[in-house]
Amino acid sequence: MSCPELPPTVDLLVVGSGPVGSAVARRVYDAVPHARILMADLGPRLTGQAGLHLGNLPAPERAAAQARSQGRDPETAPGEDGALVKKYADRGTHLLRPRRDDEPEQFAMPAAVMSSNIGGMGVHWACTAPRPLDSERLPLLPGDDLDAALSVAEHLLSVTRDAYPATEAGDLVLKTLGRLFDGDYPVGRGVGTMPLACTPRPGRRPLWAGPDTVLGPLAHAGATAGDGRFRIADETMCRRLLFSGRMVTGALLEHLPTGTEFAVRASAVAVCADALRTPQLLWASGIRPDALGRYLNDQPKTVSSVHVKDGPTAGLAARGTVEFGGDIRDLETGRFWVPFADPGRRNHGQVMTIDTSPLEGVDPALFVGMVWYGAKEIRAEDRIEFSTSEADAYDMPDMTVHYDLTARDLTGAEQARADQEAVAEALGGEFLERPELFPAGSSKHYQGTVRMGPVDDGTSVCDTDSRVWGFDNLYVGGNGVIPTATAVNPTLYSVALAVRAAASISARLIGV
Repeated sequence: MSCPELPPTVDLLVVGSGPVGSAVARRVYDAVPHARILMADLGPRLTGQAGLHLGNLPAPERAAAQARSQGRDPETAPGEDGALVKKYADRGTHLLRPRRDDEPEQFAMPAAVMSSNIGGMGVHWACTAPRPLDSERLPLLPGDDLDAALSVAEHLLSVTRDAYPATEAGDLVLKTLGRLFDGDYPVGRGVGTMPLACTPRPGRRPLWAGPDTVLGPLAHAGATAGDGRFRIADETMCRRLLFSGRMVTGALLEHLPTGTEFAVRASAVAVCADALRTPQLLWASGIRPDALGRYLNDQPKTVSSVHVKDGPTAGLAARGTVEFGGDIRDLETGRFWVPFADPGRRNHGQVMTIDTSPLEGVDPALFVGMVWYGAKEIRAEDRIEFSTSEADAYDMPDMTVHYDLTARDLTGAEQARADQEAVAEALGGEFLERPELFPAGSSKHYQGTVRMGPVDDGTSVCDTDSRVWGFDNLYVGGNGVIPTATAVNPTLYSVALAVRAAASISARLIGV
């Protein structure tokens, strides 16, 4: 394989190709008619349509694509133990470091994972996309400004609350949740159907939104957009950023299959390489603000499943074809939301109705899956340590996570357990899997490592436009930018902040 010819100079270099990097690229592309944009990602391109959600593929193609996104080190790949896959590394992801049987589940984040492919975690995610609420929201921005950015993000991700047709089982679950929890919310708020990033398809499962949805026409034009202004460089790693004073001048890239290194000059750079590898790249480049890698915020995750023997079946008949691809989510017929509320409800709950009728030997009654995410108490000591002597599988500074749950976090997890037990009892169901606090990192919702702040006081990495303190043209993106304690799935939130970053980048490029 030869190294592809890439432009030596661009207006914008985007490092990372997940939903956030795709949002930055798309918004700048649309806003700046002359902008030349290069998107670089260390992972391979899995599908012809860049960033296609793998849940939209048939089972054999899905499995093959997942295997290609599991990184370089086979010791960090998911393996074949289904129970460990569920709790640690899902198919298509790989652990930050190999799992050890003797390590504590809630210390040092043993289930921290990444995904190495075009589209990043956005080709694997569950597409859950509610808005942040109450104290989850940024106090740094006027409420109207944040809401406007969230509306744009919802449009980019095709968010809807009508992903699934109504079913008798769904009505039962929704009414049960309402009776249990609606009293915890202010007037006008309460449980409901979950906002999901997808396109409903009558008679079929939804078409799940990936970064391809965000990229729009840019995802369909092969490696280069039709007018030549946008290019995706797969299997191309950013080794370090090049800078002088307050200006990033470009980056040193490596085409991994050939080992060819080359520099690309850029008028602006946006690093959107996930909440672990974004601070890693800044560190490797010698950009090391005090808050870099600190305030690491995972969401304690409690999981259970319930069999409702006397309830209605979950309603796959309403979908017509089953299209079961081996993932339990293929059998989902509804997803419901128990929102975060502060004060009083520090967890955010997802409740799924599942129809197992296509599975041989399984009673085709109603199955209900529950996942609760908690708002973590944020501390500077929860952090990533970057090695000055050891390297990871990609020859970047090795990362060690320092992380633990506080008494407040554990109290929240106990409340999640109690909530799920109450739901099971109210449905008249029996637990197939009792509520369990999964290992730290299993949420995949890592935040805070390049956090946003109002002033450059050492407790944040970037300003409210996601521009790194001390630089005029370096931006960061992704869940790591979120500075608040959240229980909500963070993708929509992060894309909204990327919309603001893209506006700042566009204004700069138009002025160039």
